[in-house]
Amino acid sequence: MENVTVYSPVEDKQIKTNINQSPIWEKAYTEEEYQKSAKKHNTWFKYSLKFEGVVPIQVTKIQKFTSK
Repeated sequence: MENVTVYSPVEDKQIKTNINQSPIWEKAYTEEEYQKSAKKHNTWFKYSLKFEGVVPIQVTKIQKFTSK
């Protein structure tokens, strides 16, 4: 399993029950993409996930923060 961090302006309080169909994937950013897009949204969520290949398996942490 690989640990991956995903940034999204979308909050999904139910992500642990339906990770693959979560609405965060519509606006999901890597660290590099987030750095370029940070000013597009005031509030962001940092999702720490475990992936098996390209499939998200588990959410390990969610952090809410505001962009600068």
